[in-house]
Amino acid sequence: MASIIINDEAHWHEVRAKHIGGSEIAALFGLSTFTSKWQLWMEKSGRIPPEDISSNKAVQAGTFLESGIASWAAHRWGMAVSKVADYYTADDTPGMGASFDFITTEGHPVEIKWSSSFVSHWEYEGDTIIDAPEAYILQVQHQLACTDAEYGWLVGLIRDEPRRMKIPRNDNIIGAIKGEVAAFWKSIEDGVEPEPDLNVDGDAIARLMEVTPITDITLGGESEQLFIDYLAHAAAEKEAKANKDAKKAELLLLVRAEMEKHNRSPDTDKAKVTCGGRKLSLSNVKGNPGVVVTEDMLGTVINKRSGYQRVTIS
Repeated sequence: MASIIINDEAHWHEVRAKHIGGSEIAALFGLSTFTSKWQLWMEKSGRIPPEDISSNKAVQAGTFLESGIASWAAHRWGMAVSKVADYYTADDTPGMGASFDFITTEGHPVEIKWSSSFVSHWEYEGDTIIDAPEAYILQVQHQLACTDAEYGWLVGLIRDEPRRMKIPRNDNIIGAIKGEVAAFWKSIEDGVEPEPDLNVDGDAIARLMEVTPITDITLGGESEQLFIDYLAHAAAEKEAKANKDAKKAELLLLVRAEMEKHNRSPDTDKAKVTCGGRKLSLSNVKGNPGVVVTEDMLGTVINKRSGYQRVTIS
């Protein structure tokens, strides 16, 4: 197994674009909740730019929490771990590589997950994780494929505590991973595009159209039904939203009447409403007067926002 010394973030992105990484491997098996095989194919083939997820709150949280979780794990279990700067590759499978979160002094990869929002996807007994999302287990196997380690660690922050799973190397899974990676790059070489999943690839298709030159196109008459169906669904969506808003207004009128009975003001006070197993919460978000910038900018007001009422129904 080999490793590539990463010079800076730009270099990391350049190397990553030429490899299928651990966080991407689940897409080839249809297990990713973040991307699809078609979207990954379009990005790796250079048809569309990679999606910018830097502003994603979950991604940001993981970035900032990662070191703290690793330090906590090291303290709890006496694990000697260090941050990894190099990029590891599989010698026998070109285009397959992995960035590790951390690595033990013995060379075992350590994958860190911030999992508080996805507790239902995990099972654990005490400190030990006994089941985890398949995509994460596959990711650790992918990392093991890029090393000679006999096992790796999956560490997750679950219910505000670090818990861990020791994942032994599985050569059958690793063989399947390498086969999928090799087939993926071969499909790019041959220009054989996988079928998109229209239920999940809508945003990626929109990104593709943004970088596609404008062309005058005339479709055959058999495609007209798609336009008819789309417009029918759009009308149904509009009607459904109007009905939803009407029911919300009806509920708020009931809540307002009940609050007034108790001398509470719906315009300023909060409310927690229950009805059987249903809940409604009512709160008011204060307006933001904005910031008046310097005279050089002609006294422009920025960040102004009117106050509004937040309603949550579950």
